[in-house]
Amino acid sequence: MIDVIMNGEVLKTVAKAITALVSEARIHFLNQGMHSRAVDPANVAMVIVDVPRESFEVYNVDEEKVIGVDVDRIYDISKSIKGKDLVELLLSETELKIKFGSVEYSVSLIDPSAIRKEPRIPELELPVKVVMDAGEFKKAVTAADKISDHVIFRSDKTGFIVEAKGDVDKITFHMSESELIEFNGAEAKSMFSIEYLKEFCKIAGSGDLLTIRLGTNYPVRLLFELSGGKVKVEYILAPRVEAE
Repeated sequence: MIDVIMNGEVLKTVAKAITALVSEARIHFLNQGMHSRAVDPANVAMVIVDVPRESFEVYNVDEEKVIGVDVDRIYDISKSIKGKDLVELLLSETELKIKFGSVEYSVSLIDPSAIRKEPRIPELELPVKVVMDAGEFKKAVTAADKISDHVIFRSDKTGFIVEAKGDVDKITFHMSESELIEFNGAEAKSMFSIEYLKEFCKIAGSGDLLTIRLGTNYPVRLLFELSGGKVKVEYILAPRVEAE
């Protein structure tokens, strides 16, 4: 039997994080918590979502199980749930019941084998580590989006820098070590697509924690700690082109 209870904000965060890249996904109910990962159709970005069992109000998982779901549908349902409302997920052989208040939805399951194979999480040695408020990162991406379709992340001894150049305009977002929560001072530089980063940032706000791992012309790892730390979402994004 799988019967779990979480608050509405957790369910909405999980669904929103996954729908940034795919519309269908496998959800793993494991002894240690709920897990999902997927790669977008273009093989440019990956999402990894973990909700530890202690993040649930109730977590009854008698046997580990993998299900396939329409994540877009679950996200649509979650929009009508208030963040502090408790939501029960009850699994049967053919459907996932989502209960909150006096409302109960029954969502048909998808055969997991019919969903694109889950990606292997790459082992990346990325020298730069930056820990910052996710809201500040979101501001930088939003500003860069106004003048370019790509952005450069750069790190040096002075801090972490986000740069974007248009035909005429240029924007530079710089946070020094004293302004960052954690910074190791390593150097790296890579360029990334704004379109993906905009989608990633939609899940985060001021007060959420973001850890960035960066290398030169390597994928970037963006680890968000959301919903008061109850949900961990990691995006891995391939560099767009070689940074000059």
